[in-house]
Amino acid sequence: MNNYFLKFGLLLFLATGSILIYFFTISSENISELKNGQREYILKNANIYGSNNEGNFSYKIFSKKAKTNDIKKTIYLEQLQIEYISIPEIDWVIQSDNGQIISKTNVLALSGNVIIENKSEESPSVITTNYLEINPNTMTIATNRDVFITVNSNTIQTKGFNAQLRENKLNFSSNMASNVSTP
Repeated sequence: MNNYFLKFGLLLFLATGSILIYFFTISSENISELKNGQREYILKNANIYGSNNEGNFSYKIFSKKAKTNDIKKTIYLEQLQIEYISIPEIDWVIQSDNGQIISKTNVLALSGNVIIENKSEESPSVITTNYLEINPNTMTIATNRDVFITVNSNTIQTKGFNAQLRENKLNFSSNMASNVSTP
């Protein structure tokens, strides 16, 4: 019987200690977040659809992880891919390590390893950079960083460019250097 009271007392002491540690280790930031009602929303394997002016779905963003603290502000994306679904002629697929959907500007800011790939059979090409801003509704992309463009095994390097994906039109902001392979 003595052993029973000893075990019960030890368990009661540990439970009380755990509760006290829990309540005294909550930081002031966590307390203020709880008071303000801020929550972090996280979606895994999220599909986000964007619509055009007619209200039809025009593009799809797939992200392995999407999170936000306030849905009316910025949504942070990880490992994302953008595809245009309403116009079959648009063969561009955009991939990035990280991205942000900035709600009031209709701009996606992509960072990390950004790859823009034209999967058409006529003129396949790949554009890589470490930062890119895209307006998915107008299919306009722009950056002021180093860009590498590969078309038919030929590579062009430039600093800064903007492009109209719908028209397959590139505008360069600086001098270019190229590496052209001979057949």
